[in-house]
Order: sequence, then structure tokens, then C-alpha cells
Amino acid sequence: MGMDAMAQENDVPGVASVAVGVGMTGITADLNLRLSPNFSVRGGADIMTFKYGSDLEVEYRNSVAQRVLPETFAVTGKLSMTTGHVLFDLYPSKESSFRFTAGAYLGTEKVAEAYNSEEGALLAVTAYNRMVPDQQKAGYLLGDYFLTPDEKGNVNANIKTSKLRPYVGIGFGRTVPAKGKIGFNLDLGVQFWGKPKVECQGQDLEDEDLKGDDGGIVRHVSNMSVWPVVNLRVVLPLF
Repeated sequence: MGMDAMAQENDVPGVASVAVGVGMTGITADLNLRLSPNFSVRGGADIMTFKYGSDLEVEYRNSVAQRVLPETFAVTGKLSMTTGHVLFDLYPSKESSFRFTAGAYLGTEKVAEAYNSEEGALLAVTAYNRMVPDQQKAGYLLGDYFLTPDEKGNVNANIKTSKLRPYVGIGFGRTVPAKGKIGFNLDLGVQFWGKPKVECQGQDLEDEDLKGDDGGIVRHVSNMSVWPVVNLRVVLPLF
């Protein structure tokens, strides 16, 4: 009898918990509330910033210009997806650790960008482009896009998506574990952020302007209408 009472006490459902985790939305932190045995809600924030460096070739249509102007330049790519979120979890039964999840993430429009690492690195190319017709201008390929530097010898391309990104998915693990117990959660799902828009030097790039092929962030993210979410979290009960 005493052992049964102890087991029941150890399995008393919690009301609230906090969680920290890592995954495809970066580092995440949540406050979780249990509203009923089958239903809980969580709100929190996700921080993800990732940079990479690379060298890109300048493309010339004039072999003489290629001999005297830069052949390559350093570029920095950046993926930035800091968001807030509100998610609702539904459990098929009181004992189930499996759940369905729906909700939304909210962030800034710009999720990725690429730019020359050194300020004014392409001033010589800009000066050259002023002297030649459009069909002979020099530029570079980034993702699927042929870009030319601005008047200050800089290039910048970025990708924008919807600020509000609905989410659906499934998960494993109680977001509010029993009192005194540490829980582990796994989330699998997708954010819907619509068709990404690519902007260069303040101008939207249309499909007819696209060409080339490159394996960088801009190309891959610009082709994604959803963002996959795989997150692993550690959950600590509050009360």
C-alpha cells in the first residue's frame, strides 16, 4: 500500500515547465502550460544565426578586362532565423507521449543574405561596367542569380519570406512532465513561409533574370516554400 501511494505521488501531473533545446530552428527556449490531460500550450523563442565564407568568380565577357580586373572576391553568406512561437499540443489519450502540434512562428522577413566581405571590393568592376553596354557588363553568379555591383562596389542579395509562418507537426514526449521528473521532447514538422522573394540592391529579381548554378545558401533557401523543423528539447517541471 505504501509503495502504491509513493508511485501515485511520483506520477502527479505537472502544471507548468520550462524547456531548452536545439534543432532546425536554432537554440530554442519554451514555457509550457498543461491545460488538460490531453492539451497543452507553449510559447517561446528561437535563435539561429549561421555564417559561411566563400570566394566567387567575377564573370567577364571581355578577355582583356579579365586580365586587369579582379578574378575573384570574398563573399559572406548569412542565414538568420530568430523567431518567437506559440504552439498547441494535442495528445490522443491521457497516457500518450505522442502528440499532434499546430501553431505559428513569427520572425523578420529577411532570412538569408549574401554580401562581399570587404567594403568596396568591386569598385573597379563598377567603373568597368559604366563604360560597356549591358550585354558586356561584368558580374557574378550567386545561387541562380547573375548580379552586378552597385555604385560603391558592393553587392548584396537577400531572401525574404512571410513574417508569420504557420506550423504543423508531430512530437514525442510530454511538454509538461510529472512533478519531479525531467522530460525529453522530439518535434518533427514544417513551417509554411510561402514562396521566398529574392532581392538584390533593393530590387526584386524576377524569374527571367535568373541563371547559373551555385551551392550556396541563397540558391537552396530561395527554392524552399517550407522550412523543416526537427528539435530536441530537455523539459524541467516548475510546479
